[in-house]
Amino acid sequence: MKKLITIIYTKIVMISPRIEVKMRQLYWHNVKYFSKFNPFKHIDKVSKDAIHVDFDEIIDFLKCNGIKKGSLIIVHSSYDMLKCTGLSPKEIIDKLLDIIGDTGTLAMPAIRSYKEIKNGKDRIGQDVNDIVCRYDKKRTPINTGILSFTLVRYRNSIVSPHPINTMVAIGPLAKAMMEHNIDGETPSPSGPNSSWKFCYDNKAKVIGLGVDLEHYNSMLHVAEEAFGDWHWPDYEWFRLRKFDLVNDDGSIHRIVVKERKPEWGMLYLAEKHMNYDLTKAGIYKRTMIKGAIPLCIDDAQEYVSFFRKRNKNGYPYFK
Repeated sequence: MKKLITIIYTKIVMISPRIEVKMRQLYWHNVKYFSKFNPFKHIDKVSKDAIHVDFDEIIDFLKCNGIKKGSLIIVHSSYDMLKCTGLSPKEIIDKLLDIIGDTGTLAMPAIRSYKEIKNGKDRIGQDVNDIVCRYDKKRTPINTGILSFTLVRYRNSIVSPHPINTMVAIGPLAKAMMEHNIDGETPSPSGPNSSWKFCYDNKAKVIGLGVDLEHYNSMLHVAEEAFGDWHWPDYEWFRLRKFDLVNDDGSIHRIVVKERKPEWGMLYLAEKHMNYDLTKAGIYKRTMIKGAIPLCIDDAQEYVSFFRKRNKNGYPYFK
């Protein structure tokens, strides 16, 4: 039933980006009624009896698409989709580290859930400006999966001090990637000093391991926040958030950061059209391993350049 709804939804929204935005608004303004039919959440899960997939097939795809010794890679992942490899999260991470070698750097989003936010959700209309959330790099729950949770616990991994769209990395670039993330007044999570902008500057490859990047690629926000020339003005785009950061020595200090208002992604993003355009332009390289594991890869600089060239009219947002 959900798959049929997804097909119908896609046919309707692809008529035009403004129709897609109207459909998103209809959904999010009535989410308690429509959530069980949510086409955004429809994923074909791999059954427990799925055919075994040799991780070497994944490695071959990555190598064929430019991943090598010394590469900087950002990995978005779903371990549920990778269980058919028979590998543990640590074994998967170690194989990724083996591909890029001692001179390469592996980064992953390690985005956090804050108990201070009502119901753990940041919905439209919820006022969070005066809520102070506590960010402890070691203890605040991670909602981006078990691979990033595991990487945070590697002895030599480094976690960003920025509390929004947080990243974890290991390798020779990890320290430099994180050390200036909260410099300046009200730093944004993808701004000029962010870990995400650092990865862009250092020609990262972005990988979807068991996921399609069309739903997970945070690199878009670098185009929005890091260059000072985004179509939409800051007063419309950002809101301010307050956090108490727990330092390595246990001390705490207050920080105020910028965050993109959630309604931009929920109400105004023409996501289906955006991803159709990205695919048509050849930005995404995709495959499906034995019908079980989706893989996707793109080049961070090509990806950000794609959006910067189309920013004149506010693409991919329609307001």
